[in-house]
Amino acid sequence: MLQYCLGYYGYLRSVRSADTPGSSSAQATSPSRVMPEDLAGYPSNHRYRIHGQRLVPGYQLYRRANVVESLYPQALTSLLDIGCCRGYYVFQGGLRPECRAAVGIDVFEPFIRTARRVQDYLGIRNVQFHLAGLDQVAQNPAAYGGPFQTIVLIGAYHYLYWGSVRCGQAFLSHREILSRLAGLCTDRVIFSARLRIADLPEGLRRQALGSSAGEDFNAEAFLRTAEDFFQVRQAGYLGNYPAYVLSRQAQKVGSPAIR
Repeated sequence: MLQYCLGYYGYLRSVRSADTPGSSSAQATSPSRVMPEDLAGYPSNHRYRIHGQRLVPGYQLYRRANVVESLYPQALTSLLDIGCCRGYYVFQGGLRPECRAAVGIDVFEPFIRTARRVQDYLGIRNVQFHLAGLDQVAQNPAAYGGPFQTIVLIGAYHYLYWGSVRCGQAFLSHREILSRLAGLCTDRVIFSARLRIADLPEGLRRQALGSSAGEDFNAEAFLRTAEDFFQVRQAGYLGNYPAYVLSRQAQKVGSPAIR
């Protein structure tokens, strides 16, 4: 914890020290089209602000991004963020010189609207944001710029499995979700999620307890199914939940056909 605190405040100092009188960074810290309240609010671990031409993550996002970005391939050539929220990982990926395309999808229109406004302000051409779900992208990957070298799926898996008030589609199956992920990526999925019924939000927890699909909603069943499509390794934690790298290139011989 102390290491991250010191690193974060050192990072903030470096942002401030980059400001010089008359520089673009020393001017307004956010464009008029993207108000600070658009970048704050729920969820707190996705908050960032705009400082000149830079995105400055909040502390929680800074910690998470350090873990997530350490798991990228050495050369990140393309990225899909499922449940991208306001697009921080997409923007940071798109700023890498080797990244041809970074794409974010979300089912909550205000998040996509904000991300597009930030994109318009920053002028990053190789990023895209779509109001779409996993199934839409899996049915026509090329329409969204896929397949993708790297997929980020952080904190949204339980909504794919159980559905949500923002998206009624519920897969109710690890295999249905993982087969689509395997068909969309060429290298790896960076994954972290709530995989216990006890950790679900209250409404989904009640739904899971009354559903036969709840019997398979646990880490053991998820990992067992994931190993049919990927080589799986744990890579630390994101907050309270393990982070995994699901490697597609190391797919086992004889793995199930991808839909």
